[in-house]
Formats: sequence, C-alpha cells, structure tokens
Amino acid sequence: MFWVSAEDKDRLITGMREVTRELGATEKEISDGWTGRTSAMDLVWRYLDSAAQPWLLVIDTADEPIRLAAENGSPGDGTGWARPSERGLTLVTSRVGTAETWGGEADCHHVGVLTPEDGAEVLIDLAGHAGTGSEARLLAERLGGLPLALRLAGSYLARTARGAGLLRHRGGNPSHVRTFAAYQEALGDVGTALLDRGARGGFADDGQAERLHRRLIGRTWELTLGLLDTQGLPEARSLMRLLSCFAATPFPVDLIDIDIAIKHGLVPATTLIERIDQALEALVDISLLEVTDAGASAEAQEEAFTCVKAHRLVLESNAEWLRASPSKHRTAIWRAAAEMLELGTRIAPEAPQNWVWWRLLSSHIFAAVETVQNGDQHVLSRLLKAGLNAFSYLWFSGNFEDGKLLASLLRRRSEELDSTDPIGLSIRHRYALAHMQGEEEHAEYGEILAAQRKALGADHPETLITHHQFAASLFGSGDLAEAEAGLRAVLEARRRVLGPSNPYTLITRGELARIMNKRGHSEEAVAEYKKIIEHSDGDHRFLSLDYRHQLAHVLDSEGRYAEAEKDYRSIIRELERADARDSNLYRDMKRCLAWNLRSQKRNVDACVEFQDFLSLFGRDHSEDSAAMLASRHELGDLLRSADRPAHAEAEIRAVLDLRRRAGGEEDSVVLRERHCLAHAIGDQGRYDEAVQEMRTVVTAYEDVLEDDDETMRTTRYCLGWLLRKAGRLVEARDAYEAVLEAEMRTLGSDHHETLMTRFQLIQVRHALQLIDDEAALTDLEAVEVAMAAAVGEDDRRVSGIRSERDVVRQRLGRSEGNAPGSS
Repeated sequence: MFWVSAEDKDRLITGMREVTRELGATEKEISDGWTGRTSAMDLVWRYLDSAAQPWLLVIDTADEPIRLAAENGSPGDGTGWARPSERGLTLVTSRVGTAETWGGEADCHHVGVLTPEDGAEVLIDLAGHAGTGSEARLLAERLGGLPLALRLAGSYLARTARGAGLLRHRGGNPSHVRTFAAYQEALGDVGTALLDRGARGGFADDGQAERLHRRLIGRTWELTLGLLDTQGLPEARSLMRLLSCFAATPFPVDLIDIDIAIKHGLVPATTLIERIDQALEALVDISLLEVTDAGASAEAQEEAFTCVKAHRLVLESNAEWLRASPSKHRTAIWRAAAEMLELGTRIAPEAPQNWVWWRLLSSHIFAAVETVQNGDQHVLSRLLKAGLNAFSYLWFSGNFEDGKLLASLLRRRSEELDSTDPIGLSIRHRYALAHMQGEEEHAEYGEILAAQRKALGADHPETLITHHQFAASLFGSGDLAEAEAGLRAVLEARRRVLGPSNPYTLITRGELARIMNKRGHSEEAVAEYKKIIEHSDGDHRFLSLDYRHQLAHVLDSEGRYAEAEKDYRSIIRELERADARDSNLYRDMKRCLAWNLRSQKRNVDACVEFQDFLSLFGRDHSEDSAAMLASRHELGDLLRSADRPAHAEAEIRAVLDLRRRAGGEEDSVVLRERHCLAHAIGDQGRYDEAVQEMRTVVTAYEDVLEDDDETMRTTRYCLGWLLRKAGRLVEARDAYEAVLEAEMRTLGSDHHETLMTRFQLIQVRHALQLIDDEAALTDLEAVEVAMAAAVGEDDRRVSGIRSERDVVRQRLGRSEGNAPGSS
C-alpha cells in the first residue's frame, strides 16, 4: 500500500518519487524523471503496471484535481498521476466529485457523514472507556456523523480519562466530562432541527450542512479548550485564537514568538517557552492541531520546516469567535499576529535559498491581509508591509499569477491609507507592475516616483525600485538611449546604497545588459553579465528567464559548463511548470543544454536532450528545410560523439538523401554531409569504404578550391587519417605532406594545426621505416615542445604527442631521466 498526499504539488511530487523508489526504480531513472529528461508520471506507472504484487495507491486530499493531470491533459484522462491499472487500485480522495473531472474509467463514490453505527466505532476506538456502544451511537448521531467532530470528541474523552488536572478545579467543569453521555449533555444545543434533518436524509443545500458543521466544530473545540483551561493550559486557547488569523495551511512553529505573545498579553509575563510547548503538545494530543514537516519542494535541497496545521473548520470557527470578541482582546491577538509575521519577513524574499520558507509564509500573509478587520492602522500597515515582501517572493520566484492576486488584494486593503503613505505608494508600484502595460504603466511609475522622491528621498530602496521600472518601461517605447541613461543612474545608486551583490543591483545590471544588446553593444552587454556572475552566488533563479539564459551563454563561453548547466536546467524546469514547452525559449534551452553536456563529455545525455529539441523543432519546420537539415546534421555529430556510429550513419544518410534532392552531387552542403558520412563509416571500422567516400569529396573540392583553402586542407587531413587507419600508409603520407605544405604557407610552422599534421606525418614515416627510432624521437620531442607552447601543457593534443614519444623512448630503452640532453 502506498499513501501520497496531494494537498500541495510539492508533497504530491515528493510522495510519488518515494513510491517509485520503493518499487525498485534506479536513482538514475528517478533523477531523469524528476529533472525533466524523461516523464516522471510515465516512470511511476511503468513500475506500478509491472509490480510483482497487487497494490493500493491512495492519493489523498486531491482538492485541486488539476495537480494530478499531465501537461495539457485532464485528471481523469489516464496520462497523469492517477491512472487505471490491472495490477492494482488507485483511490483518490477529493472534495471534487464530478464524473467529468475524473473520467470514464473512474468509479466516483460520494462520501457523506458517517452513520451512527460507524460514528460509534470511531468514538469507541478513541475512547472506549467512556461508555457503552449504544451511548457512543447516541453521541455520534448528536454530532451529525461529522468525522472531524467525532475525532475531536473522542480525543477529548481520551484526554480526560488520563485524569490530568482533575484536582485543580472542582465542581461542574470540563475536566469531569468523561463519558459519552456527559459529553452529549455538555455539547448543548448545536442546532437540533438541523441535526434531525441530517439524520433523516440530508440537507436541502450544502450551505445548511456547512452551517451545521461550523456549529458542531465550534462547540466541540470550545469544550476541548475548556478542558485544557482546567488542566492548567490556558495558553492553548490563545494559540488557537492566534492561529485563526492565518491560513489553513502548515504554519511554521518558528513564527510563534513567546516575547511577542507576552508583550500583547496573550500569555502571562512569567510564561516560559516550555509552557507554550506543553500547550502545543496538548492541542496535538486532542487533535485540534497536527504536526507536519512542510515547505521543501521536490527539487529543493533544504530541509523542511516543522509546522502545525489545523482543520479549516476549526480555524474558521475560532476566527468567528475572534470577530465577536471584545475590541481589546481582538486587537491584542491581531497585533501579535502582525508582529510575528513581520518577524518572519526579515528573511530576504528575493534570495532563492529562502524560498522554501517564503512558500510557507506567503499563504499566511495573504490570509491575514484578506481577513484583518479595518480600524487598526498599526496592524494593517504591518500586514501590508509583510504583503509587499510576499509579493517580492512571488515575483522573484516566477509565481506571477499569485503575485497578481496579491497585488490586487494589497491595493484594495490599502485604500484607507493616506495617498502619500510610503507603504501605499509601494503598493501602487506593485499593482502597476502586475497589472499595467505600455503608456499607462510608464505614466503610473512617473507619478509614484515623484511622490516617493518627495516622501522618501531619491536614494531610498523603494524609490529606486520605481526608478528602475520607470527607466525600463522606456524599452517598450523604443527610447533606448534614455532608458539606458536612467538605468545607469539606478545602477550607480543601488551599488552605493545596497551594494554590488544585492539582487536589485544585479537586476538593474541585467536590464542594462539587455538594452545594450538591443543597441548593438554586445561586448558591453557581456561585460555586464560577467559582473552579475562575479557578484552572485551561482543561484540565479531570482533573475528573469531572459537574463538567466544570457548568463548561461556567458558561462558556457567561459568554460564554466557545470554552472551553465545549472542555469539551463532551472530555466527548463520553470518553463515546464508554466506549460511553456511550445515556446521558442524552451526549445532553445534544450539545444543549448545538449551542447553544454557535450562540452562536458556527457555525450549520451547530450543526445537525449538534442533529440528532445529536434522533436520540438520539427513542429515548425518541414523535414527538408535548411534549418531542419542543419539540426539533424548536428544530431549526427552528437551521435558520433556518444559512440553510436551506426545511428550516426543512419541519421547522416537520411539528411544526405534530402540534401541531394535540393542540390547536385557537387553542392557544398552535400559534400560536407558526405565528409561526415565517411567518418561515421570509419567509426565502425569500415575504413576502405570510408576512404572511398572521403576521396570522392576531396576530388570534388580539387575542381573548385585552391590547395591552401581551409576546407581543402581539412578534408585532405581527414583523408590521411582514414588512409592510415586502413593501413594504406604511403597514400596517407602523400595526403599529409600535401596538407603540411599548405599549412606552412597559410598558418606558419608553429600553428597548432601545422604541428598536428607534422605529428601525424612523423608517425606515418616512422611506420614506413623512412625514419628510425632515434630520428622519430627527436622529431616528436620538437613537436611536443612547440605544441605545448602553442596550446598549453595540459591540452589533450600535447598528451597524445607525449604518449607516442614515450612509446618510442621505451623501444630505445630510455627513461625520462636518461633521455638525450638530460642531466
């Protein structure tokens, strides 16, 4: 049996990865699936469909069914995380029960409230000491069969059975409610008419059921909190009131600050942190809270945060109580909530290493901003400021749709602020960024910038944010010179105020580089990208995709391939999450990643990525288009590098056939293809056939090219290599001598190509016994010294020459120490 939570996307993906691992998938298969090289969904189901034993897969709390769907698919089409199988059963729990959502293969079962008999079993399982089966049945019926209410009641009675706090308070108090019958009496009137109607066959609409459920939960948790009061844990009530200000999502316990709680009177001044721990443990014990580790995504390396989570109805019931509380108490709770949130926002939202934390925090900020009542500007301002930080996280991390929703909420809630309030001005900017375009956006930035300069000063970080956008918005109008001048002013100010490594400083550099590229100043643009690399820590996810793919190109050009790969892969993942596989950028990143991997000698992986690129590229290009043929030629080269010569030959022959249709045998692209075909044939040991193919190409070039032409030299060199591999050494010597004469004239004696041809010629002459071992050694040592001077000591060509030199030395019986000239 496998259980996976679909409560959020990250938990679903992580859970499915563990299912795959348990079924025996290799780490490479899992890595390929979870980095996008192959389909993770298909991998899971390949192993499930071939499992040795029957299985049950439970996908729990799939209240957003789209999370289970494949790209461009639907939850029930059999291509996503949930599929039918002959090997096992998939059980999905969801509040969405429409047959259209789950498809024709699914059997949809509406799960209502529990029957009195089933409810009684739940109560007895939790608190069997509390009475007879018939008494449990009566209480279950009284609770309307609502599972959450049954669990709260059973947990309550289980706690009272342990007797904690019974001597602390005497008389009719919650600690003496120890039986099913007593609990039913203490429950009081929670809507008897509604309960009776539910027992006889349901409600007229979902609203009636929801209202009853709220009453049941409100009453059961009040009884539970009363019990904890009598057991000496009044802090539990304050904690639940506090948590009701936030979302029904995992709440990091690190946000619960005892000093803030004391400051606002939520707990006594003498309260120790151990008391808060005891209160939390008690709330968990009686099922008002559950503990969970949350936050980390499937791709994150950071550990998850310990969180507590309450059921939605429990929080909503507490929130209703809080709204009805005296103003003084309500204000204290909300001020504490706002201050704790503000404390949590001190972690920079722009930095990718903090996004695990912000993924948790942002939902609570959104909920608090949305639900706080008007009237307390102190609380509202703090929450709006936290909202600005949450917007930064959403925008920097690419969650633009959520960012737009938050910007709209902040704009609406900030309406009661003064028009010159700095927080309100910042919110106006975020709203413009999220929702405006063109001249409207530029004009809005201009108004905000003028107001911020007056209220905050020209160099305030918030003013500079608007100044950056004001200058950057000129890009769209084509006023590039003014945009560049404005961005240079912002860059200078941000370097001075924030420092060269601040994310906002680096963003301005990126925008400046983009404009320089647009103006044709590519060298200056590359210099700016290099400065971004110099001042960043290697995680560029806070930058836009456009900046990041330019950075990756620069890293590639600098030979920093592993760093470039990291950027290419992060861009590809984000485009996949955004369902942008059809975009030109996605296609280009696949191609760039393939060549990056080839540069790292990871040729098999490079072929996989390039074939993905080619399948996407082929959607927009006919099979005989010049671009498609050039791309397939690249694939042939990659297949050769990946030691797949037969596949390379097949690909090259297919391209050659298409090229022949468009041009004659003497066409330059046909000849280039035949050149590559000769190598693919030679890679398979068919050297005579390869020589024949290459000689045909040489002969064709001799009719149109001079001996000194680069293409002529290269083709003759390759012919010499194939002749040598075929054992036709005299012909190889003639080919190399012709190449060497041309290279001496065009490149000079010390050029690395000239030296490489000399090296090949020495080996052929030595093999033909035209020079003896002594002469060969002398020539090899001379070429080695010259090549090391030309390309560096560590170059692979130098290593190849040295290997041959060492073979000749051994034949002469010499070691490095007694070679001629050594001392």
